[in-house]
Amino acid sequence: MSQPIITLFIFALQIPAVILTTTIHEFVRAAVSTILGDKKPKNEGRLTINPLNHFEPVGFILMWATGFGWGKPVDTNPMFYKNRKRDSIIVALAPSVANIIIAVIASFLYKVTNGNSQSLVGTLIPMFFIVLKRFNICMFVYNIIPITPMDCVKVLSCVMPANTYFKYIQYEKIIQMAFLLFLFMGYVSRIVEPIIQMFMILI
Repeated sequence: MSQPIITLFIFALQIPAVILTTTIHEFVRAAVSTILGDKKPKNEGRLTINPLNHFEPVGFILMWATGFGWGKPVDTNPMFYKNRKRDSIIVALAPSVANIIIAVIASFLYKVTNGNSQSLVGTLIPMFFIVLKRFNICMFVYNIIPITPMDCVKVLSCVMPANTYFKYIQYEKIIQMAFLLFLFMGYVSRIVEPIIQMFMILI
């Protein structure tokens, strides 16, 4: 296939890859919170792998375009947890851990399927797995950044002193707008892209 056609297919394969990445991320959050005693995700219909229940259009478009994005956030209720601080941190971290696991699985499947066929389908399948791997790594890396709605903010709410955290939250919108501005100007990718590439190589 010619390079323009390959580029077009990669562009198209990003759609299901983004949807699958964000669905897994939010489903794992709902599942882990439910395991820890929270009834809210199930009551709100979020304990499902149905992508429609986890789809968030702005987060989808941003992730498709830049690698930074999110699914529809799952509301959780820490009041149900036995150890509120510990379990809240687990619920915040588990989705990103799941994304790394999916990236490892996608990397393995890419190696298994790559080069096995010269047909169109045989070319697209490994291509999808490498795209899926990248988006899951992006989800993991960007969630380390303390920008709402990334999971790092939820971790900070548990580990930072309350007064320090609330001072940070006061500037949340300004920080978020500045981050998005730098993201579209390309400054963020200069810092984040080497980290993503490092994980692409390591996994």
